[in-house]
Amino acid sequence: MATQALNRSSRATVKMVGTTCPIVFKTRTPGYHFCGYYDVSPLDATGVRLLTHRVKEFMRMPKPDDVVELGWWDITTGHYQPIAETRAYNWQQGSKLQWLGPDFASRVIFNDREDGQFVARIVDVATGATRTLDTPIYTVHPNGRSAVCTNFERSYFSRPSYSYSGVVNRYWDVPLHPEDGLVRLDLETGARDQIISTLEMAEHQPLSSMSGAPHYLEHAMYNGDGSRFVFLHRWRLPSGATYDRAFTAADDGSGLHLLLDSGLFSHCGWRTPNELTAWATPPNLTGALRRSGRLTKTVLKRLLPLYRRLLSPQNRLRKAITGANYLHLTDRGGGRRVLAPGVAWPGDGHCTWNPVDRRWMITDSYEDEASFRWLLLYDHHEKKVREVARFFSPPRAAGTGFRCDLHPRWDRQGKRIIVDSMHEGEARQVYVLDVSEMLNDGA
Repeated sequence: MATQALNRSSRATVKMVGTTCPIVFKTRTPGYHFCGYYDVSPLDATGVRLLTHRVKEFMRMPKPDDVVELGWWDITTGHYQPIAETRAYNWQQGSKLQWLGPDFASRVIFNDREDGQFVARIVDVATGATRTLDTPIYTVHPNGRSAVCTNFERSYFSRPSYSYSGVVNRYWDVPLHPEDGLVRLDLETGARDQIISTLEMAEHQPLSSMSGAPHYLEHAMYNGDGSRFVFLHRWRLPSGATYDRAFTAADDGSGLHLLLDSGLFSHCGWRTPNELTAWATPPNLTGALRRSGRLTKTVLKRLLPLYRRLLSPQNRLRKAITGANYLHLTDRGGGRRVLAPGVAWPGDGHCTWNPVDRRWMITDSYEDEASFRWLLLYDHHEKKVREVARFFSPPRAAGTGFRCDLHPRWDRQGKRIIVDSMHEGEARQVYVLDVSEMLNDGA
């Protein structure tokens, strides 16, 4: 990872490592573009058509009257084709726009708002034929026939940066709602069933810090074969921080397994149907403090503002205090370990494993002291990390709901990486990087 740091004068450029990783495509004006979250590849099965959101403004939070265009780019010719519009999006995850399985080439699915409620739409990209489902989707099964859905109306109160504007339903504005939970949606019939209840999670091995706290379920993610999914049960502590527990479950909600209960579990990525990697903390003193409602109120509530002010997410002392690292976890009682003990990661990032060989993991970082986000490639065989690039990130967007995380995603062939970035004069665009030579160098 020994690469030269960029000067702040290079704000409109991206630092590349040698010439082995060219940018082979980027979106262009009119408009600004972004893909969405890191767990969904925006390129279709052919590796040619790139899905994006197109907006006119981006350095602000979404507004109820915003209309966002959805379309795809031919990355070989630069042709752009609009598909639809949406009124339900956020900057971190977009509208959950994605190619729908099992072919990942003929249909797209995304969320929208209609008649005062959030919905999901499935569009045939060749004919424009559209079906509307009365439940917005979150994570879609690889076979394209079902999805696990979170409660976006509740997210307005629990996680504003990950919610949609335009619907404010006070019905969900309570610490723990008996009807809240994860829903399994049949994408063919529209039938929906609640498979995991938030109340059930709060009653599962309860901790004293749960008492009176707002609870919510989020960040559901299917594994590669769709047999299980991971999700987070979170509740708000008196200090303002959250306590995180990670669970896995079968597609129908059965086989519930508490994967990690240490208080901090951030971004994760499945490596195999039974293994995943996550930025998290192992059980330690920091987690023990967060588990206790009394200690949280008396100790962490006083220390957290100072901790946040003095220590950035990339600060080594902060990582040492929390013990945060990339942990490799095996589902259903298989244990956990530090992924790469010898690697000094810059901090929390959005990790995704190569879909073809599972040898390589791509991840990123938040801003360092010079306002650069790092793009990193980890070789699981050699237990080494290579820096792919550093992208300047405008300081005035840092820490906001409209920040631009890189959210690196693989193409389906495992040769290219797609990122969102604002390094070129704060013009938010999407970039496709070819990392095939870097992979060959490590072979």
